Amino acid sequence: MEAKNEIAKQVMTFLAITTVITAGVFIWMFAGAKDNVTAVFVMMWTPGISAMLTSAIHKDNIGDYGWRPGKARFLVYGYLLPLIVSIVGYGIVWLSGLADFSTVEVTKYKWARMLGFDLPAPFVIGILSKMSLGFIVTIAFVLGEEIGWSGYLTPKLLRLTSVPATSLLVGGYWAVWHYPAIIGGFYGTGAPLWVALPGFTLVLVGESWVRTVLVSKSKSLWVGVVLHASGNIILMGMFWEMTVHKGYANYLLSESGVFVGVVYVIIAVLFWKWQTNKPNS
Repeated sequence: MEAKNEIAKQVMTFLAITTVITAGVFIWMFAGAKDNVTAVFVMMWTPGISAMLTSAIHKDNIGDYGWRPGKARFLVYGYLLPLIVSIVGYGIVWLSGLADFSTVEVTKYKWARMLGFDLPAPFVIGILSKMSLGFIVTIAFVLGEEIGWSGYLTPKLLRLTSVPATSLLVGGYWAVWHYPAIIGGFYGTGAPLWVALPGFTLVLVGESWVRTVLVSKSKSLWVGVVLHASGNIILMGMFWEMTVHKGYANYLLSESGVFVGVVYVIIAVLFWKWQTNKPNS
C-alpha cells in the first residue's frame, strides 16, 4: 500500500508540473508565439521535462524510463497501427463519397525534393519520402512528449491500475493538454469545437490505448515515440493531405475527426485483446 501511495504522489506531482509549465507555454504562444518553432518545440518537450523534474523531486531513477528499444516487433506495431487506422478510417470515408481523395499535395512534398527528386514527384515517391524522412525528423519533436507519456506516466499508472484505465487516464489528460491550442484556433483542422474536442479526444484515447499495450509489453518508451511519430506523419499528416478539405472531411477525418477516432478506439481495443495472452518475448 505504501508503494502505491508513493507512486500516486509521483503521478500527481508529474501532472501538476506538466500543467503549470504547459500554462506558461500557452501564455507565451497566445501572446504571439503560436507559429514560433521554439515555442512548439518547448511545448512538445514539456512532458519529458516534467517527468525529469518529478524524478528529481521524488528521487526516482530516470534510467527506469525504458530507454532500450525492446523487441523489434513492438516497434513495428507502433509504426504500422496508425497506417492501418488511416487505411480503414479514411478509406471508408473516401469510398462512401463523404470526402474526396486527392494526390496533388503528396506530389509536392519537400521530403521528395530532399531525397533528390524533382517536384511534382511521382505519387508513390511522395508517400515513401514522408513515411521515411518525415518520420525520422518528427521523432526529435515527439521524443519530448513520449519521455513523459511512455517513459513516465504510463508505466507508473500501470503499477496502480489496468490497461484500459491507464489508457483512458493518459489519453484523456493528453487530449485536454492540447485543448487550449484547439480552442485558440492554432491547432487542428478547423472543425467546430463541438466536433473537434470529442473527435480529438477519441483519437488520442485510441492512440493511448495502443501505447499502453505496447509499453506494457516492451517496457520501452521508444514504442510510444514510433507510434506518436507515425500517427503525426501518416494519420494526421499524409492521409489528411490526400483528402480534399471540404464537406464533411473536417468532421470525420484527421486528428479531430470523429469517425477516425471511433475507428482508432475499435482497432486499439482489438489489438489489446489480441495481445493480452501473447508472450512478451
